[in-house]
Amino acid sequence: MATYDAHLQAAVDATSVAKSIGETDLVAYLREQLAERDIETADEAWLQHMVEQIHADPNFMIDREPDDYERPESTLPRE
Repeated sequence: MATYDAHLQAAVDATSVAKSIGETDLVAYLREQLAERDIETADEAWLQHMVEQIHADPNFMIDREPDDYERPESTLPRE
């Protein structure tokens, strides 16, 4: 089973909630949520994919991390 950074999931969850209350620019909102968690990405395809998945399923669980994302050591899965 794959594991993903909880901060990424929290940003996606917050974006889904924002969509439910009328936010329309979900890519920008997701970027803001990531920035609040000190996460930066230039992976536009990932951002767009997350927004598409939020539209399809408000309870979407992330299925991958941005290509340029470096997970902090403290959140790496234990072997």
